[in-house]
Amino acid sequence: MVRATKVIIIGAVAAGTAAAVKIRRQSEDAEIVIYEKDKYISYGSCGLPYFVSGEIEKIDNLIVNTRERFEKRFNLKVNVFHEMTGIKPEINQINIRDLNTGKQFSDRYDKLIITAGSVPIKLKFDGNLMENIFILKNIDDAVNLKKYLDKLDKNKKPGRSALLVGGGFIGLELLDSFLGRGYEVNIVEKAAQMLPMFDKEIIGYLEKYLIEKGIKLHMEDEVSRVTEVKGGRAVSVETLKGKVLRSDIIFLAVGTKPDVKPAQDCGIKIGRSGYIAVDEYMKTNIENIYAAGDCCECEHRISGVKRSYNLAAIAGRQGRIAGINAAGGRENFRGSVVNSIIKVLDLSITKVGLSFKEAAAIDDASDYIELHELSHAGYYPGADMIHMMIIFNRISGRILGFEAIGRNGADKRTDVISTAIKGNLKLWELADLDLCYHPAYGSARDPVNILGMIAENLKKGEVSFISPESLKEKIKNKEKITILDVRTGEEYKRGHIDGAVNIHIDEFRENMDKLDAGREIIIYCRSGYRAYQVFRILKNSGFKNIKILNGSYLSWIKKI
Repeated sequence: MVRATKVIIIGAVAAGTAAAVKIRRQSEDAEIVIYEKDKYISYGSCGLPYFVSGEIEKIDNLIVNTRERFEKRFNLKVNVFHEMTGIKPEINQINIRDLNTGKQFSDRYDKLIITAGSVPIKLKFDGNLMENIFILKNIDDAVNLKKYLDKLDKNKKPGRSALLVGGGFIGLELLDSFLGRGYEVNIVEKAAQMLPMFDKEIIGYLEKYLIEKGIKLHMEDEVSRVTEVKGGRAVSVETLKGKVLRSDIIFLAVGTKPDVKPAQDCGIKIGRSGYIAVDEYMKTNIENIYAAGDCCECEHRISGVKRSYNLAAIAGRQGRIAGINAAGGRENFRGSVVNSIIKVLDLSITKVGLSFKEAAAIDDASDYIELHELSHAGYYPGADMIHMMIIFNRISGRILGFEAIGRNGADKRTDVISTAIKGNLKLWELADLDLCYHPAYGSARDPVNILGMIAENLKKGEVSFISPESLKEKIKNKEKITILDVRTGEEYKRGHIDGAVNIHIDEFRENMDKLDAGREIIIYCRSGYRAYQVFRILKNSGFKNIKILNGSYLSWIKKI
């Protein structure tokens, strides 16, 4: 009688459970054993901030599968509170520690799938976390954080403050929890901007919005030490720049690192990124061992960069492929264009593909277009502005990335662009996409179509742009330029670029003789449409040195 294949899976959240389910669907005979160091499996970790804020009422709503239900449905064994401490690939054996009892034992495998995930990065000052210092990695973290906030609510005192160490996804997603309870919030971020993986052209809107909400941003700085402890609580910290910040609660959101030590110790190759290196079949360099999820690399389809992107969708896909192949199949994982979205208060910030700064580092012909359009027809109630930028190769038209920020509709456009990238569409081909239209959901010409139309104009040489940053440099250097504002006089009075000449578009033809054709002319309106019309008038009238401000006035002021 042929012995059934035994597959051991380390980790039981997104990648691990996806692998287990796929193995069982491939084979009824396989023996599947899972070891998970936490007490929960298969839960929606992305929902944890919204349990803390109260938007999700019960923590049980985040649990996709209990251990018992998962074992019963898929005929497998799940061991919680068990941690892998070592691997002996020469004899197909792993070492395990029971975290409840401390007992250590070994187990044999035919195939091993490592989905160990990641662990929070520790700061020099955190040590053993004090009573009021928190992280948010698992369900217990969320429950403990919410309990502490509820406890503080019972003893409400004026001027309560929260400190977020790090301006990444999780910290920003917790802002609802703090602002909704009346906390003053400080954010310390060591990079020059919030969400460093995005471009400043988009994050500028977010930062300005947060400041308007009363949040204090401390950029290019780090928390260096706790300066005062009272009753087991850290009540003040000092930053590298010497700022002393008092806080009732401190949240650490400085990111994670892969949990790879046992893999590395047994000779499994670790990539330059610090994550487990795998081939297209999710196999490591050691026979019969696979890896998936946040602990292993994923190749970016555009840049070719291999690293983990800590996204549940990627982890699930990798786990599925690892499960298929561990069960005897041969399917490949083709990398990802990396599509992500974050909810910050009432804003959505999205990104697919590369940022402009990432694209510019590998492609000298990279460029971008900024666009501001409503989420649906302006005459239908509830339309919100979406601020977008699309990154592309100006020669080939290849789409390299897309970013957006707004209250509604950014997710839809990001997914369309993601699909276009996967389908190798040229940027100007977006003009010809058939996208659904109803005034409650979109416009007859969707913003995605308009991006394609602008690209067509660029391709034909019918328009030329200058970025807000380049215009600021020209102003700073006192270059001889004419900045032309073609909005109404009322719009001009409410705010304009210093030194701009105001000639309304409807009065432009009879007044364009006031312009010096020998000077560079930079045109703007509110969002770019009127500026383009005036650009064409000037171009057709023989003016040579003319440009439109990329994104126009909305890109200049960066106001949501």
